[in-house]
Amino acid sequence: MSPSFAMSRPPSRTKPRVTHSSLGPEQHVGSSITTTTVTSTLEDSWFWDPDNNISSTSSSSKKDDNESPSSGPTDLTTIPLEAPASESDIIERLQCQLNEKLQQLKKQQLENALLNEKLGQVSGENRELNDNIEELDRQHEVVLENLVASKRDLQAQCGRLEAELKAKAAESETALQQLQARFERLEQTHAQSCQDNEKLRTETGKLTAELERIVCENVEAVAALERQLQDQRDERATADELCQTLRAEIEELRQRTADEAAEFVVAVPTPEQPAPSAELVAELEQLRQALEDVRTERDNLQKLTAELDRSEHIGQLEREIGELQNELRSVIIDNSVQLEGKAKEYDEKLATLRQENQTLRESLANEQTAKQSEPGPDGRVGEIIRQFFDLDLTEPDRLAERMQATRDLDAKLAALERKLIDAGKEINFLKAENSRIQHDKDTLTADLIQYEKECASLMKNNDRLLEELENVKCNKLETINENAEDSIVVLEKQLDDAHRLNRTLEEEYREAHRKLEEVLEEKEELLTSVSTLESSESESKARTLALERSLAEVRKERDELAERLQQLRDAGGQEAEQLRTELTSMQGQLTTINEDHASLVRKLQQLQHTSSENVRTWEGKLNEMRQLLEARESELEQARESTAAAEQQQQLAAECERYQAELEQQREALESLTQQKENLVQLVTTKHNESVQYHAEIQRLNQLLQAETERAAPACPDCPALREKLHEHERLTDQIQFLREKSDILTANLMTEQSNQRLALQEKQLLVEQRDGLQRDLERLRQHLLEIEEAHTQETVELQRRYDDTRQQLASLEREVKQSTNALTSASIRANQQAETLQAQYQLLLQQRDELGARLSAADDRDQKNQAALTNLQCALEQFQMNRERDIELATGSIRSELEQVRTREEALKDTLKQVQQQLADAKTGLLAAARISDQLEISQVTVASLKAECKYRTTEGASRRLSHYQLHQLING
Repeated sequence: MSPSFAMSRPPSRTKPRVTHSSLGPEQHVGSSITTTTVTSTLEDSWFWDPDNNISSTSSSSKKDDNESPSSGPTDLTTIPLEAPASESDIIERLQCQLNEKLQQLKKQQLENALLNEKLGQVSGENRELNDNIEELDRQHEVVLENLVASKRDLQAQCGRLEAELKAKAAESETALQQLQARFERLEQTHAQSCQDNEKLRTETGKLTAELERIVCENVEAVAALERQLQDQRDERATADELCQTLRAEIEELRQRTADEAAEFVVAVPTPEQPAPSAELVAELEQLRQALEDVRTERDNLQKLTAELDRSEHIGQLEREIGELQNELRSVIIDNSVQLEGKAKEYDEKLATLRQENQTLRESLANEQTAKQSEPGPDGRVGEIIRQFFDLDLTEPDRLAERMQATRDLDAKLAALERKLIDAGKEINFLKAENSRIQHDKDTLTADLIQYEKECASLMKNNDRLLEELENVKCNKLETINENAEDSIVVLEKQLDDAHRLNRTLEEEYREAHRKLEEVLEEKEELLTSVSTLESSESESKARTLALERSLAEVRKERDELAERLQQLRDAGGQEAEQLRTELTSMQGQLTTINEDHASLVRKLQQLQHTSSENVRTWEGKLNEMRQLLEARESELEQARESTAAAEQQQQLAAECERYQAELEQQREALESLTQQKENLVQLVTTKHNESVQYHAEIQRLNQLLQAETERAAPACPDCPALREKLHEHERLTDQIQFLREKSDILTANLMTEQSNQRLALQEKQLLVEQRDGLQRDLERLRQHLLEIEEAHTQETVELQRRYDDTRQQLASLEREVKQSTNALTSASIRANQQAETLQAQYQLLLQQRDELGARLSAADDRDQKNQAALTNLQCALEQFQMNRERDIELATGSIRSELEQVRTREEALKDTLKQVQQQLADAKTGLLAAARISDQLEISQVTVASLKAECKYRTTEGASRRLSHYQLHQLING
């Protein structure tokens, strides 16, 4: 606040007054120009509010106004103005300001010197890092040599393990003899089970024939019942028609009787008339008798209708029987399908058992071949053949006969297993038939119970209807007329017809009842046959249980053999596990070396990041220098307008030139940094080209290796060459892995350096644009100062409008900045999550690759062992070469196919690894995009700061103009 009071004069010296609304604020704003220019470098342009300073000076001016003695009665308040300051005061004030600027320039120079020292330190650290990387490469080569030595040791251990396996092969001979004895026992049990199966097959044939006969009889009975049911339905239709006609006639008779009763009531004799004659009484009695007959006939008709309803229910039961037969057929079909499925399952189980038997035989053959690979193979093989087959090598015919006998025994065993499966199928079929017959029995009994319930309910309904009919007849008898003779005759005829119809219906009902009894008798016969089938089924179950027990014993013996073989396999697996543990320890050492290398790369990236941050700080300092330069320009122009001192103008010009020289120096330093970045990029590109060359060499070596493996023949003399090639292949794979890791690191460094180079180029372009803008601003300010007197009022209005617009733009920019920061944080979080998931996938793929490498090494070991065994067998068994050659070729082919599968899996894993690396590269590009967004955000913040500075500059410029105008006005008036 002190510089603002330095501009004011004592209030005792009064001058001509002006209006407060036009000139008072200008005076105080002009007095605060020096404060804004001095404190602009010390305070933050984002949070410093020039209005506070203006308000402070305005408050001091208000105090001066209050101290003034005179005030007019007009609306505008008049205030006294201070006398213009002298030129010596202005020069002193400017000199003070220049001293302060010089001090700030010295500070900036010191900071630049410190930054240069830091840059030298960073370059030294970069050189040290390069030296460390070279040292790590040398250490890595030493580690590879150690790995080769350890691999040779492992191969020696493998040789010792092979010798131990040969020793263990002797133990398998005793197990083989035990297997031979158990095989003979199985042959005996097989013969016995064949006899049992023949018996079961005969019994099942009898049962199936009996079942077919029963089914045929049931079908015929159902067809006869259906025919009878159709006849009964036709008769029932005719009876229904007759019943309908009788009901219509009965209704007509009821109507007539009602009419006649009404006439009879009307024609009741009065006391004056004579009494009725005896003839009328007799006719009345006859009519009553006829009415009784009609009632009885009606009761009979109701009974007939009930019987018809009952016959309808019987038809419904017959339909249900037909539906049950259809369901029976569907159940039979389903059971056949299920039996086929079970047969397939048993076939699959039998195939698995055969496969296990084959694997056991192969394992025994492998043990024999391993045992034969010992020194002195001819004698050892002859001894094995004599111990196992009780034969001599000089008798190949007997040996071939013995082998053929073993094959015949295998065929018999397979036939026995098939017969067991067939017997199981037949047993399951009999069980299904028994369950079906039992289900039919249950359904028939349920139908009979339901039929009895329905008959009872029908009888109850019939009794209730008879009671209702008796009530109706009692009500109607009192109104019968004497003239109903004709209707009685007609009713008698109808009653005769109804009697005849009733008799016919009763005969049909008896016939249906007789047929139902026949059906029930057939049902009893079926039940007896079911009981016989159940007894036969129980017998077959007992036989099947015996067969299952024998089969369980056979399986138990097979499991014991499998356990012994598993023990042998476990012993070999433990030794393989020891080798794997040693290999994993070596791989752990490699991973530690790779982690050290990755930590050095991260340090290099951190140094690059610090260098980019230093560049950003230099850019901010350049912006501050530009603001200082603008302030100096404004002060220079004010000095030119206020005073004519040429020496001060020259000093200000010299200071401007010095500032421009410093700006050029900083620009040159920035260009040197960009040159260093370009050198780093060139270095990275050369490293990348070297990695590409390494990759091409790796591909060529892989092709040569594949060609060698394809050209490799199964001949025995080439086995040492193949082993050497395998060692070379493993060494090349290790080199390939190391070169790939190195190429990945170099590509990552290249990407980071390219991104840094792009950022540096953008920063350089931004500085050039800022320099051009500064020059344009200087020219524009010079032109604008010449036109200041002409457009003072218009510029004040325009500045106020622009101030409002910039404030709105600033608010909108702040909102956009908040939105962009939120979007940036969310995008960075998503990118980090995706990078973490990809890293986890990459680790999993690395683990899978290591596992497949271990499997490949195990397969290679197996291949070497098999080849050694083949060579020993060829030397030992020359006379069996023709018989064994095909088996050897099959074994080698399977091993080679397995190796090819492992190699194809390794290639697939390599492809997936490449895909994961591509995804990591995409994630890195996403992170770079996020970094670019953050750079754009910083640029927008810089533009906002520049807009605020420009707004501040406009306000100070307007205040300076008003102050200069006021001073000129005072000079003119003075």
